Amino acid sequence: MTGKCPFSLEEEFEKFSSYSMTPDEAHDLIERARTECPVPYSRELGGFHVFMNYEDVRNGLLDFQTYASGPSVLRPYSEDMPVFPPSSFDPPEHGPWRKIFTGGVNVRTPGRIEPLVRADTIELIESFVEKGECDLHLDLAELIPMKAIFHVLGLEPELHDTLRKMNVELLAAVGEPEKFMELWVPFAEFGWKAVEKKKADPQDDYLSVLADADIDGRPLTPEEVGACVISLLTAGHGTTTAALTNLFYEVLRRPELKQRLIDNPEDIPLAVDEGLRLHHPFLGLYRMATKDVEVHGKTIKKGESVYMAWEAANRDPAVTENPLDFNIDRSGFQSLAWGLGKHSCVGRMTALMEQRVVMEELLARVPDIELTAPEKVKWDFHGAETQGFLELPARFTARPRRDS
Repeated sequence: MTGKCPFSLEEEFEKFSSYSMTPDEAHDLIERARTECPVPYSRELGGFHVFMNYEDVRNGLLDFQTYASGPSVLRPYSEDMPVFPPSSFDPPEHGPWRKIFTGGVNVRTPGRIEPLVRADTIELIESFVEKGECDLHLDLAELIPMKAIFHVLGLEPELHDTLRKMNVELLAAVGEPEKFMELWVPFAEFGWKAVEKKKADPQDDYLSVLADADIDGRPLTPEEVGACVISLLTAGHGTTTAALTNLFYEVLRRPELKQRLIDNPEDIPLAVDEGLRLHHPFLGLYRMATKDVEVHGKTIKKGESVYMAWEAANRDPAVTENPLDFNIDRSGFQSLAWGLGKHSCVGRMTALMEQRVVMEELLARVPDIELTAPEKVKWDFHGAETQGFLELPARFTARPRRDS
């Protein structure tokens, strides 16, 4: 492969971004360009190169010395916008921030909150079983991850709706720096007040970790607390919501696969992994070159942005057979769904648990569930590089509600 693009592809890629295309359009362009145009350039969002093939993305994620996460993993970037830890920090600053996150989200977290996630899932499913229909995105996938984060945070129940609304509005404004900052101030204040309460009554939760946290011996500022809260919400809510909806879409339109998971729930984690490979909640995230570097004959200059297209990498036919098929028995493939190296996802085990629990309870409680009109739903981008469905209607045999 060489860095020189055919003119037609080069011209198409000049308009490439999650703010100017649909996911289907982006993937179509990527698949046509893999071999002929391996490192294309977009003029959108200040300009950026695109890594789309598996080895390029993998190497880029591991090489933080060449491809820095700072000043931000999102575009457009404004110096006035807050920096979100730990994803937008590089070593050595990255280490202390990641330690704060792993203090609140770690290997113990899934076990601590799984009973709560299961109870929430049962309550939501039972709330619509009498109707014989539901929207799996709005009635389940959008709610469970947010409730799970509230459990991780240790947020008081009466504040859940407020934080949910603020989070949705803030993420929708990522592409508009001025509006984002207008919404950011009250969000940071909200997070600070919640942390201040924990100082007087600490618990086994993330807000208590933030209340006791320090950077270089000083306590966190209100802005830093707000950034830590939004980082957790961004990483754990929209991503898991999209992953769940995508999983429902793939499983429920395959009756044989659905029955296999009903009969063998131990296979559900395989479906979760394959869903994340094929339909990642992020098309990709950004890095910045720290020096001039040549990739496939193309020079990327110091200070230029590089888009690491994770999902496209996971669909690379050079590393996995029939990559556009949904195959839960796929083997011998290391997915990039959780990132690699210094910035691998700290909440991986918690997100996997959430998806497993929701699918277990859904198939056990409404085993005849099917999608109402799968041909009418479509993927779309929703800000901050996230992608997924905004609706997924389903139907099933109505039955009386039960509480256990």
